[in-house]
Amino acid sequence: MAKSQSWSAVFEMLIAAALWGFGFIATVWGLERVNAFEITLLRFVIAGLFGLPFLLTPAARKVALHHCKLSLIPAIWLVSTLIFQTLGLAYTTPTKSGFITTLYVVFVPILEAFITKRRLAGEIWLCVAVALFGTGLIVDIGFSELNYGDVLTFICALGATGQIYWLGGVSPQISRPFVFNIYQSMWAVLLAAPFVRFGDLGHKLQGISEWPTHTIFGILSLALGSTVIAFFLQVRGQAKVSPTVSSLIFLLESPFALLYAMLLLGQTLSARESMGAALIFVAAFFATWFDARAKKIDFGIEVLNP
Repeated sequence: MAKSQSWSAVFEMLIAAALWGFGFIATVWGLERVNAFEITLLRFVIAGLFGLPFLLTPAARKVALHHCKLSLIPAIWLVSTLIFQTLGLAYTTPTKSGFITTLYVVFVPILEAFITKRRLAGEIWLCVAVALFGTGLIVDIGFSELNYGDVLTFICALGATGQIYWLGGVSPQISRPFVFNIYQSMWAVLLAAPFVRFGDLGHKLQGISEWPTHTIFGILSLALGSTVIAFFLQVRGQAKVSPTVSSLIFLLESPFALLYAMLLLGQTLSARESMGAALIFVAAFFATWFDARAKKIDFGIEVLNP
């Protein structure tokens, strides 16, 4: 693979991480008017409706059945992740949620090593440890400080692990990432729907003209930014980067979440938290570099199938 293509894959996943980081803030805004299950359903309904015309093109119809089948399992993992993450945000802060979610950076390499029976390089494990330590500096979490939202967010991290690893395996079979992502969104609608009281949601939507502007913007951002664009970029990028390194790149969504929380929600950043964020950036960079050096290719284009 050309060097420019490898750089492009990493850059696309960085954009996805930035969009997901803003998604923590957008979720907090959306929760002002709808609950966790409703906001999950709304984001995928909007994403599905936006992408529906693209599924009607001749090229999309040729791969429809194949991509529809491939997207079911990732959609299950994805809905599980988002529901538990959104539920957790009702009880914990966006910053704390962002960094607990990124515990998948530990779970993904463990899962990858266990399933593939492939020993990961010591340098990669070092990067995972550094990233986890950076997370600990920002969250500063102890058992006495755990709350209900933190536990829900921990379950969310397990779901994110499954989604990242599984998608890393099927991404080479995906010829049209955008089409795949729209089918994933449509599956997500069906999976989230049973948890929603449609009478309550309909009543809330009747008063949408009275919703704060930032609430509407938050839900649209989750649908178009975090769902349509970010997951599309994830599918493209993970076809070229291994699941473990992908998880370390996606870890950057947490520093982005912290940055947005500072700018938009007035949260402050201590010296300890700044050091934690810096360690995460360093770990993600060196994991990518180590993986590329070990495989003698740019940014780890080898993909491991589950």
